[in-house]
Amino acid sequence: MKEKDCIFCKLTEREIPSQIIFENELDIAFLDIFPISEGHTIVIPKKHYSNLEYIPDYELTELFKVVKKLAIMIHKKLKIDGYNILQNNFTAAGQVINHFHVHIIPRNFDDEKFRIKIPGNQSSEEELNKIYRILKS
Repeated sequence: MKEKDCIFCKLTEREIPSQIIFENELDIAFLDIFPISEGHTIVIPKKHYSNLEYIPDYELTELFKVVKKLAIMIHKKLKIDGYNILQNNFTAAGQVINHFHVHIIPRNFDDEKFRIKIPGNQSSEEELNKIYRILKS
């Protein structure tokens, strides 16, 4: 399944150029044209799924096998200190292209590319129990 106006679908059909670093029957990986760091790679299923909620479990599992393989390769070949694996769902979470995709973002110590900020305030037991009850109902 392809979406007519989806840039990632157009990429899989070779309608737009890209630096493809991996491809198999289900998935394709390419260098991000707006990289956070050198080697920033995007891995997508060839079929169009708008986000995590729609990709079938089997295809998700196979895609993450590719993510792992490429992350290891990027780590070794680019001699980086680490990497982030990032996957956004819906606009509020930062998803810009509505085609499920995973970012592999190479990182080095003190690169100042971005930081995930974890709140310094611990939740109260009451707050945690409230959310727990909602999720378990």
